[in-house]
Parts: sequence; C-alpha cells; structure tokens
Amino acid sequence: MIKHKQRELISLLVRSKNEYKSSQELATELSLSDRTVRTYLKDLKTLIERNGGNIVSKQGYGFQLEILDRTAFNLFLIEHHLLDKNIEQSQCREASERKHFILNLLLLESQKIDVEELSEQLFISSSQLNKDIAEIKSQLLAYELTLKKKRSLIFIDGDEKAKRHFIMSYFFHDDSINFLHHLSYFNQSCETISFDTLTIIILDECREANIKLSDVMIQNIVLHLSLSIKRLQSGLSIQNLDLPVSTNTTLEYQVANKIIARIESVIGFHFPKEEQMYLTLHLMSKSNLIQNVADDELTLSLTNLLLKIQQETGYPFWHDEQLKNGLIQHLKPMLVRLEQNIKLENPLIDEIKDQYLDVFVLVKNYLSQLPNLNKYKVNDDEWGYLALHFLASLEKLKNEQKAKVLIICATGVGSAQLLKNRVESEFDERVKIVATRGYYEIEPEMINDIDFIISSVDLSSKVFKVPVFHVSVFFCEEDVQIIRRYLSHRQMPNLFHKDFLPVISEHKNQNHSNYIAQIFDDIAADYFYLCRQKTTKQTVLDHLVELLSVNEVKNFKQEIKKQMVKRMAIGEILFSPTIVVPHPAIPVGKMAKIAIAVIPDGLFWDEDYQNVKFVFMISPSIYQNSNLAMMTKAIVNLIDDLPTQQAMLEISDFNQFKSLFIQLIEKGA
Repeated sequence: MIKHKQRELISLLVRSKNEYKSSQELATELSLSDRTVRTYLKDLKTLIERNGGNIVSKQGYGFQLEILDRTAFNLFLIEHHLLDKNIEQSQCREASERKHFILNLLLLESQKIDVEELSEQLFISSSQLNKDIAEIKSQLLAYELTLKKKRSLIFIDGDEKAKRHFIMSYFFHDDSINFLHHLSYFNQSCETISFDTLTIIILDECREANIKLSDVMIQNIVLHLSLSIKRLQSGLSIQNLDLPVSTNTTLEYQVANKIIARIESVIGFHFPKEEQMYLTLHLMSKSNLIQNVADDELTLSLTNLLLKIQQETGYPFWHDEQLKNGLIQHLKPMLVRLEQNIKLENPLIDEIKDQYLDVFVLVKNYLSQLPNLNKYKVNDDEWGYLALHFLASLEKLKNEQKAKVLIICATGVGSAQLLKNRVESEFDERVKIVATRGYYEIEPEMINDIDFIISSVDLSSKVFKVPVFHVSVFFCEEDVQIIRRYLSHRQMPNLFHKDFLPVISEHKNQNHSNYIAQIFDDIAADYFYLCRQKTTKQTVLDHLVELLSVNEVKNFKQEIKKQMVKRMAIGEILFSPTIVVPHPAIPVGKMAKIAIAVIPDGLFWDEDYQNVKFVFMISPSIYQNSNLAMMTKAIVNLIDDLPTQQAMLEISDFNQFKSLFIQLIEKGA
C-alpha cells in the first residue's frame, strides 16, 4: 500500500520529470523532513522500476524521474489512482488536446477555471497553460466572445447565441462523427434530419435547462437519436423499458420531452413514450465521466482493456480519450438495458458485419472480457453499437495521418495541376498535396517533407527516400487502385496478433534467401569497396565509378558523372547523416549495378554531413531494372536501423556485408 505522502511524492516527481529536484526541495513542497523524503524515495525505487520508470539520483543535482516504458508507467499511475481520471490528463499534453479540453470545460460544462489548479492536474506549467489560453482568446474573438477573469477564475463572456455558434463550429465537425456519413443508412436518410439539426436541438434544450454535457456525450445522444429515427422508420421500437415513476418528474425527463417534440416537428412522425424514456436515461447518465465507485471501476476496467487491445493488435485505442469517454457514456445506459433485458435493435448491424467485420469481431472478442459485461448475454445488435465507437476512432486516426504528397509532371504546372485535381477528387480526405511541380522544378527541401510522390514522369531509374508512384496524367482507375491500396496499408495498423500471421516453412524461407543472395551477388559483388583508411569524398566517388565502368561503353565514366550532377540538382541524395546514395538522373549503363563503399572511419561530404559511413552508388540499366527496387528499399530500411549500420561497420569482407544486407531485404519483403 502506497502512503498518502508517497503518492504526493510520485505526483511531484511526475510533474518535475524533466528536471532534477533536491531532497530538500521535495521536502519543502511536501512539508516533510529531508530524511523522510530520502526514505520514501528509497522505498519507492523498486516499485517504480517494476512499472516502467526509474528514480535517477545525481550528486549535486538531486533526484529525477526517468520514464523507460511510457505505457507501463501510465498504467501504474492509473491503477494506483495517481492520475485524476476526472480529467483527460493522459491525453492533454498536446496543445490542441489541452485547448479542446479547456474549451469543453468553459463552454459545454460552463465551468470557471482556476489556472493554477488546472496546471497541476494536467502536469504542465502555468506559463504553458497561459499560452494555450492566449490562443483560445484569439479563437473566440471571431465570435465576439471574450475570456474574463474574476479573482483567480477565468470564464467565457458573451452572447449565448455566439457561444452556441462557436460550439457547433468547433466541437461538432470532427472526423469521429463525420465518418458516419460514409455508412449507407446515413447517406440515405440525411433528408429526414441532419446531424447538425439534431446537435443544435440537443444543445439548445440542454443549455436552456443548464444541463452540462461534454462534447462526447452530445455526440453519443446524436448517434442514439439518429438510430432511433431509423428504427422507428423500420417499425422497430424499445419495449419494456421499466424506469421508476419518479423519473417523470425529473429535469432530464422534461428536457427529453422538449427535444423529442422539436425532432417530431422536423421528421413528421411520433416518437413512442419508451423512446422518450430512453433519451431521459441517456441524459441522467450525463456525469463528467466519473460519478461514483461503479463508474470508477468501469473506467479502470475499460482502460486496461484498451491497453491490452493496443498491445496485441497495434491499434492505438488506449491513447484515444474521446473513444474511452464515448464508450463509458454508452456502456452506462447499455448496462441498464442488459439488467432489464431490454432489446435494442441495431439498424446498421448488417452493414457493420458486411463492411467492417474485422472491427466487429475485435470489439466482440475483447469487450466481452469486461467484468461489467461478462455476466450478461450480449447480442450482436449491442456489439454493433459499440463497434461504431471504434470505427469512429479509426476514422479519426486515418485523418490524423493524412499523407503529404508531391505531384510531378513532365511539362510543368499545367499538366501537374490537372493531375492534382484528379488526385484531390479521389483522395481529398486522405492526402495533403504539398506542391505541384514540373520535373526540373523539384526543390530538394520539398522531398524531405513529404510521404510519397505521384509522378506522370517515369522516375524508376532514380532513388528517393519516399515511395514514387508513376501514373498517367489522367489518373486512370488502375492508378487510383494502386494508391488506394498503399494508403490503406500505410494508415491502418495491423489488426491481427502475430500468432495469426502465416508461417513460412523453413525450406521455402531458405530457398528465398538463396535467391536473394544470387541477385545481390550479380548486382553488387564485383563493385564492393571496404575502405579501411581515411579518405575523401572525391576519392571514393572516383573509385566507385571506376568499379561500375567495367564492361560498359567507353564514355560511361564521363556520362554517369554528368548525370549524377544533374540528379543532385533535382533533389537530395543524402538519406541520413551516415548514408548517401548518388545515382544518375537517367540510366547510363547496360546492366543494373550498385557500387558500395563502407567507410568505418567516415568521410567529410559537406558542412552538414561530416561523417558519412556508407555510399551506395546506383547505376540503373538502360534496359530493365526489375531487382533494383528491392535493393533500394533495403537501403531505405537501413536508415533507421542503427544496430545493423554498426554491424556493417565491423565486417571484414563482402560476404559478411551481404549477410546483413539480405536481412534488410527480407525485413522489407
């Protein structure tokens, strides 16, 4: 059991994790003696080390918390109630998330905020929080709203209509709700009543009644009402909802009645009494996430389960506070339904199973492990509702990972603009086009800030640090499908645990390795240079060109040097501080070759790259280069593989280098 003061000590170390604190400073802040603090630190050291952290002591400086495993340490904080789960602090460290959280408190929950208290809860400095607040002020100005301070509390002042206008534009146009428009039901029934109309009605009535709802809770109610309308249109309704008679006298019941009346006037048909009662139930479970011990236990169980899903599938659900809050707000009325054996049909269940079966199965398999659910028999309709929350999270994740793209065309901006328009038409929600350029207008710095290139020019003989897609300027359907497959692979985490991956037999694996080894011998064996002495950039380049010129035409050396100069003018060939990949702008040689120089002592390339260890000089063939892509991909894989780089610097011959390089090829296969 951790003592109260020990808990305070851990919290203080977390808040000060980037600086050393002397035992005397810690003692002063905790109102303890220096000796007691040292005893507590000694007692806590083993516990913290077992949970992904370390208490570092440095003579003359003091003590500092070092976090070695962020996931394990955060779970430790949650399990020991060292994080205040009433706030989304684990995800509020990014400025945009902090601002979202602060605006949620100020506008949706109409709270007044003490800056000093909030900075402690969020584990950030008051100065940083004040920067966030200054940015919020500028956002509010366009709506004629102001931030005011009374004593130590800040609050938003302005016309209520202006507040609601800001709330609609800021909170309710994000990807986690808009993804529902991709589902066929919402496409078909948007004429009945839109999400925006439902949101405005709920917002109006709840704020008039001073019912404080978070943005997640409002989104949940919008989803519930949208599906209720669909159920009623299909002749389905809630049966046997047995709430106490006293519910009819509550404020939530009155607000639900007003919401239903306004919706009925828009959609033109009547809501049964049970639907109004069920909306009342939603409003009654409106707490700011933690309301009692039962809710606290549900939160902890769900947090642990989301962490397990993340560790076993790769999906970063544990980091999505909006998902966590949305699930909790959904589970509370769902548990009431299960307790009372109320069946709630899901009009989207067939579509979810058909289009998102993998996510549906994931949700069913994992959430059935929740202690709150495993005592009930939960039907697929309910699992489908829960799957919608996970689908929203995945949609948000994909949009956060928009790929940055460079468009290249042969004849300049005109054709590039045509290609750009077609790419935007197909992938506007998934890519961000950084620039459109003609082939000779490429600027080196652009390539450093993009995820891939779409080009109407064949760039297969050139090497870039990012994927290149050669397409028609008219961007035909075949081009679209290739990029769509790439984006799907790039943005979606692997759903399956490694145990589900197919196993390659040892025999097949051995044959594959032999095949790659033969290719690598053909391309590189005769052009390998292990430089054991101090050398210069020009000496290495001249030597590699000399190796590549064997069995080539007479003017090969002059031509490849000229084309390499042209290639360097187009874009950067330095892939990292230690790796450089010179190659010609257009192919020169008859055979595809790679000349490799390994320089353990390093060489001076220029002022920015003073310790280059590897030079891969690529000479594409004027005929075909079927195996070069496999090799260049392995070079790209080497950039971030520092252990393999170090191992390569310790080799004594080509065969040792080949063995390591083949591992890179197989890793990227």
